[in-house]
Amino acid sequence: MLKYMKYEIKGTYRFMLAIILTVIGASTGLQVYGNKIFVADSYVGPNPTGILFLAIMGFLIFGAFISALFYIIGSFRKELYEDRGYLTFSLPLTGKQILGSKTLIALMWAALLIIISLVYNFILAIALHGGVVFSELFEAIRYLFRFKVDNVIITIILASIFSGITTLLLIYFSIALSRVTIKNKKIGGMWFIIFLVLNSIISFLTLMAVEAFPFYLDLSNFNIIRASELTNYMGYNMGLIMSTGSSTGMIITSDKNIVLNIGSALFSIITAIGIFFGTSYLIERKIDL
Repeated sequence: MLKYMKYEIKGTYRFMLAIILTVIGASTGLQVYGNKIFVADSYVGPNPTGILFLAIMGFLIFGAFISALFYIIGSFRKELYEDRGYLTFSLPLTGKQILGSKTLIALMWAALLIIISLVYNFILAIALHGGVVFSELFEAIRYLFRFKVDNVIITIILASIFSGITTLLLIYFSIALSRVTIKNKKIGGMWFIIFLVLNSIISFLTLMAVEAFPFYLDLSNFNIIRASELTNYMGYNMGLIMSTGSSTGMIITSDKNIVLNIGSALFSIITAIGIFFGTSYLIERKIDL
């Protein structure tokens, strides 16, 4: 499995390196130009050419992230729809090992792209703006290291990571399922429709899980709250974060508490595990190259 992961990295690093360099270049353009339109803490404002430049740089960054996503998806699709699949499936690997390798490599590149982009922009901001940005960044890092389970931002980040992993697995499952059920390679794009249908079904079942098990877990003190007591417990100053499809379910936040619906969380975890093993089964037993 490790050898296969090394092979995957060797096959993808050139493209991902180009994506990372594109993000770095566009970020540099945005920050350097942004620094020029602020003179002595007063806003000068961009001219029409500057607005066009900012828009192009912004689209470059957005396009780079979208390209990385489609490249990761395409890497898995090639294993099932192109000749390279013959080599992959001739290796002494199980479906779980192939899927696990693909997922880990995808997460690795996604993490590297995000981390390098953030770190580079922080360093560039310090270089351009000096000690003010550095002191603010230092305070932000100190705050993040004071990890608290009732911290809204950290909880949302962890939920988003889990949701992203499950969504990626659902995409892989949809591609594998389309390869099994659709023999004509020319309509292989049907995997996206399959994904939308499955995602909608999972979203509906997540809502059903909330109704079937109306209990919530307070992540700050691990109290269990009934749905009927939720408004009084949280107070009227609360916001609702509703994750759809492959997600952690329903998270409700206020200025002091974060509660998670137990039923939807359990359903989402079981769904993610089921998608992984289901995709592995299709890869190992049902794919006919």
